[in-house]
Amino acid sequence: MELIAKGKFYRDLSEIKNKYLTKAIYKTLKQIQYTKDISQIQQLRKLKKYKVYYRIKIQEDYRIGIIIRGNKIWLTCFGHRNNFYKKFP
Repeated sequence: MELIAKGKFYRDLSEIKNKYLTKAIYKTLKQIQYTKDISQIQQLRKLKKYKVYYRIKIQEDYRIGIIIRGNKIWLTCFGHRNNFYKKFP
């Protein structure tokens, strides 16, 4: 699958200071890139009321917001679960 990251995603990642969290994100992004079907992505869940918006859970408290259309995945935002759903979608 093709990964496309938006500017907001990069800004959210630049604020991370925990190296274990950074490694977990990197591992998840590698897994997404090499999968052939979205059903193989772990911790992926579709958001209710939306057709193309999904979230991926990272280390219980963090989320990655993505948009899936065809064979392309847009990484839109990253954040703690308390603030994540306020800014995504």
